[in-house]
Amino acid sequence: MTKHLLYISLPLLLLASCNPAAPADEAAVEAAVTPRAVVTVGRVQTDTVSDVLELRAVSAYPAKDVLRATTTGYVLAPAPVPGQVVRAGQTVFTLQTKEARTLRLDKITGDPRLRFSGIIRIPSPRGGVLATVDKLAGDYVQDGEQLAMVYDQTRFGFVLDVPVTQLRYVRTGQSCRIRLPDGRVLPGRVAELLPAADLAAQVQRYTVRTVGPAPQLPENVTVTVELDKTAPYLATTLPRSAVLTDETQTSFWIMRLLNDSTAIKVPVQPGQEQQQGRIEIKSPHFSPQDRILVTGNYGLDDTAAVKVGP
Repeated sequence: MTKHLLYISLPLLLLASCNPAAPADEAAVEAAVTPRAVVTVGRVQTDTVSDVLELRAVSAYPAKDVLRATTTGYVLAPAPVPGQVVRAGQTVFTLQTKEARTLRLDKITGDPRLRFSGIIRIPSPRGGVLATVDKLAGDYVQDGEQLAMVYDQTRFGFVLDVPVTQLRYVRTGQSCRIRLPDGRVLPGRVAELLPAADLAAQVQRYTVRTVGPAPQLPENVTVTVELDKTAPYLATTLPRSAVLTDETQTSFWIMRLLNDSTAIKVPVQPGQEQQQGRIEIKSPHFSPQDRILVTGNYGLDDTAAVKVGP
């Protein structure tokens, strides 16, 4: 009996020696060759957020004056230049009538009593800055022709167009933030409600002014005005790069680590995007211990194999 058992076990040992890889070893080899996306992870945090309404506005100088010639004649030197600051009542242009330049009666007759200068001074009705200068020294001008434009810098502001569907969120005296094209953010306040609405665009216009010194900006510069629709509240946020979406931006999800090597897809409902590059997550609830993929998450399928990088 012992000899028969020995003869049977010997082929089994030979068969095992021909297939050295056990099932556990095969799984390890397969895991070693499976490509893994290198990702970095982050965690949720609680931030103070608010529902923000963003609208476009343009810079404007509502108080402006056009300096016009009050007679037909010639512009005498010195002529002003654009950007020159003028005072209220200051002479900006000096004109000589064409009759005075042509006749020069005192020189023709030699009688000083017939002296006729024909000098006309054009003052500025308000203090400000010359935005444009249309005539130079020696130019011939007609009566009523535009010479320059004076802007009152103390009345500088922005014209804000508010769609009629959003009027309930805007009121005079409301604080706001003015975001300039160069990235600067200025504190502002909704100043006045203009009495006319745009019939075609269905927008109501307000004026917005800065709180504090006004920036040196030309007219018609487009800025963004941010108004808080709600009072600030605490909310869970994630980095913007952690939230993924489809082409139609109707479905949103994040990739959460199930373990050290597997990431699963979790649908989320996003809220307001914050200026700090974070976005509010309304649902579901995540704990501070959850590890959320921040980079390397784009294009990953559910239960994707990943490797957490440094």
